[in-house]
This record gives sequence, C-alpha cells and structure tokens, in this order.
Amino acid sequence: MRLLSALRQKLYLLGFIAIFLSAWCKLSILNSRELWLDETYSAYVANLPFHHLLRFTTGDVHPQLFSIVLWGWVHLVGDAQVRLRLFSALVNICCMLAMFFLAQRVLGARWGSFASALFAFSPMLLVYSLEVRSYMLFMFAFVCALIIHWRVVIEEDDRKGLLLAYSLLLALLFYIHYLGVFFVAGLFIHWVLRKNHIRAKISSILTVGILTLLFVSPGIPLLLSQHALKVQLNRQLERSHSDPQALSFGSTGVDPNESHGIGAMARNTAVMAGFYPATSHTILLICAIPLTCALAGVVLLGLFKGDEICRLFLILSILLYGAVVAFHLGSTRYLLFLIPVLVLAMARTLQFSTTSLKWSQLGAVMGVVLLATYCAGFIRQATRPHGRPWENVVRAIQTDYQPGDKVIFDALYSQVPFDYFASHRNFHPVEAGFPIDIYTWWDMQRHTGWGGPVITQSDLNNFTSDLLPSDGKTIWLVSYETYYYDPNNALLKRLSELGHSTLVPLPENPDDHAGSNDSQLRLYRIAR
Repeated sequence: MRLLSALRQKLYLLGFIAIFLSAWCKLSILNSRELWLDETYSAYVANLPFHHLLRFTTGDVHPQLFSIVLWGWVHLVGDAQVRLRLFSALVNICCMLAMFFLAQRVLGARWGSFASALFAFSPMLLVYSLEVRSYMLFMFAFVCALIIHWRVVIEEDDRKGLLLAYSLLLALLFYIHYLGVFFVAGLFIHWVLRKNHIRAKISSILTVGILTLLFVSPGIPLLLSQHALKVQLNRQLERSHSDPQALSFGSTGVDPNESHGIGAMARNTAVMAGFYPATSHTILLICAIPLTCALAGVVLLGLFKGDEICRLFLILSILLYGAVVAFHLGSTRYLLFLIPVLVLAMARTLQFSTTSLKWSQLGAVMGVVLLATYCAGFIRQATRPHGRPWENVVRAIQTDYQPGDKVIFDALYSQVPFDYFASHRNFHPVEAGFPIDIYTWWDMQRHTGWGGPVITQSDLNNFTSDLLPSDGKTIWLVSYETYYYDPNNALLKRLSELGHSTLVPLPENPDDHAGSNDSQLRLYRIAR
C-alpha cells in the first residue's frame, strides 16, 4: 500500500514538473513576438473608458466578457506588451492546473499525469497561450466545466450546488466566445446519450438546462444585434463586388491565405492534434504514425467500446467541425478548444491498450513517442524566431520623420497597431486614414467595432486632391493586407504621381515564411 502511494506521488510530481516547465517557458518568452492586429485592437479597447468599451464591443462580433476582464487587467498593471501577454499566460497556467485535476480524476495518477503533460506541451496551445485574445479564458472555463460535467454526468453527483455551478460555467462559455454554444450543446448531448436510466437524470438535465438558459438570456439581444450588423456588412461587401466604382471590399473581405476547403481543415486538424512544422519528411512521418494511431484508437473506442471520454471528444468534434463548415471559419484557432478533450481521449486510448498483454508494449512505446513529439513541437515553437514588422515600420518612419510629414494608412484598421507601437515609442506623427481616420469612422457609427467603409473611386479622388495644396513634405504610406482592401494598389499609384515613390527596406520577417498576414505589411516613402 505504501509502495502504491509513493508511486502515485511520483506520478503526481511528474505532472507538476511538466506544468512548471511549460509555465516557466511561456513566462520567459512573453516578449518574443510582437502583438498582431487583433491583439492591438484588444489593447485599444481595454484602454477606453468603460462606457466607451461597452459601446465598442456592442458592434464587435464577439461577446463582451473578455474585453471587460482585460479592461480591469490593463487598468491594474498597464498595457505594455509583456503585461498584456502575462494575462493570457497566467490564465493558461490556471488552465493547466485545472487540467491536471481533471485528468487525475478521469484517468488516474499515471495516465492523468500523461494527459496533463500532453496538454502542457501542446505546440498549438503554446502559441495561443500568449495571445491577447479570449482563447485562454474560454479554455479555462471549458476545463472547469469538464470537471463538473464529469462529476455530474459520469459520477452522477446531482447536488444542487454542483448543478448551479455547472450552469454558471456553461453560461460563461457563451459570454466568452459564441462558439461556446456548440460546446454547451455537445455536453448536453453527451449527457443524454449516457448509458443510464433517463428518468433518473431527466430532473438534473432540466434543472441545468433551464438555469443555463436563464443565465444566457441577457446576452441573447447582443448576439442578435451583432449578427444583424454582420449581415449588414456582408451586404455591403456583396454590393461592392458589383460596383465598378468600388476600390475595396471593406474589412469583411476574405483572406486568400486562409483556405476553407478539406485540405485546410486537414492541416488545421493536424496542428491541433500535435503536428508542428517538420524540417524533413522523415520527421513528419515519425510524428504522423503515433498521432494517427492515437486518433484512430480514439474513434474506435468512442464508436465501438462506448468509452465516455472518446465519445465526448467525437461529439464535440462533430459539432465544432460543423460550425466551422457552416460559418466558413477556416482558421486553425477555432479548433484550439478541442485540445483538452483530445489529450484526454488519446491518453485513454493508450491506457486501454496497455491493459492488453498483446498491445501493452506497443502502447507504452507509442506513449513515449507521442510525448516526445509534443515536447519537440513545443520546443521548436518556443525557440522559433519571430519578426517585429510593426515595430520596424514605426522605427523606420520615426528615424527619418520631419515636421510636416504625414503617415497615411491604406487600410483603416492598420492605424490601430501602428499607433499602439508608436505610442510606446513616444512617437506621435501626423496621420491620415484612407479615406478617413479609423477613429473618426468609429465615432460616426451607431455601433462601433471592427470594420470600415467600402471605398469608391470618388473617395480616392477627394482624398488625393486634398493632399495637392500641401507643402512638399514626405508622405509615408503604410500598406497592409492589400489582397482585399485595395487590390489594385490604387492609392499607391495616385500618390506616386505626387512625388518619387520608393519601397522602404525593412528587416526580414521570419513569420513571412509561415504565411503570416503581416507578410502583407509594406512601407512606401513618397518624396515630394
């Protein structure tokens, strides 16, 4: 008995060591990459007065809770890049601790520590655990919801306090990210399909369902309002496609770097499962074998053995992939939320294999290779160099900026990341958005939020004609995401008629090779 207790303690220690190493690594690389577009928008909104924040987030496409929490954090510690990333990193550490508790409860000491290590060293989770967005807050709420889900559904603990806490956590998923609706639905489906007497659990299901609806109901009007605004923007986009005078498609355009087909979904699934950019086909194959076998085992256990962990993963995967297809969500980040149930399901598959004398050795070897694959991907993501494109643009302009110069942004929203980095360098140049300053545009709207006007030929004519009477100072053009905002570089062509245009050389951005949107960032100098 003492030997078993000592072994369990050693396994617990291994799990905590994995969490400690992961946390230490994330905290040590907070400043390894600069904020990207959406993160600087989060920082901008968090710096607003609280009543302005509510107005801005009303016009967004996301719930307000994350922005409110980040607002409190920024007003407590500031909005420097490291401090912003520290918020997400600390939430991620809390998430890893909650995941350790969940895995121990579901899988026991040995395989619970294994699942916790996979979660801690997930390459994809490392990337998003530093982003100043709502992902980690959602992940933490989801893992906590899974803990109570397991107690209520599997262990059949129907105490009223537990059911109330479960309802609150399910509502939190909705208020952090609207994809939470699909996760809530998946948890309820899993509950209904649970193999026990329906009459014994119908009361608990109704109680949690009704309470969740009551908690969610105050947020439904905002969801409907944001959906109506999104539909309105999409209609403007459709009209601009048939308007011969339109030069841009607004900020609802589609990034050509972001594919929505089966191939893109397969790549995103591979990233979520633990793949990372391999340096050779041999390494890629070594990664593929254990990951593919583990995923195949998850499907088999979920479909034919009725394993509750694997079944839950399959239910949530079907719903989330359905949402990705239905709403054309081609980005990898939307699959991020499956990682907690994925690592539990893979660990459960290996646990099942080791109970058989025939497959026990193979399962143990696969476990070692799988953990090594995650650790290798984690290390590579942690040590991969990143560029600082926005800081480089700000620095290049600040170095040669003279009084009377003007900085122009051909994509309205690019003014937000530029101003974030410029303000932290105490640099405040004269600026102009094309065809209007982004902050002026937002002030003109009934509901602000991420977006911009559809630009026409007359906007271009009026904008450039206002520049003609000005003196002969330099114009700095920050060109960003021209693939849908200004597809013909119309503004650059017109400005080039006012003076000699040159592309300002900037330091190479390693993220360009990873298909980053910032690879579209360019700086032009028009000497008049």
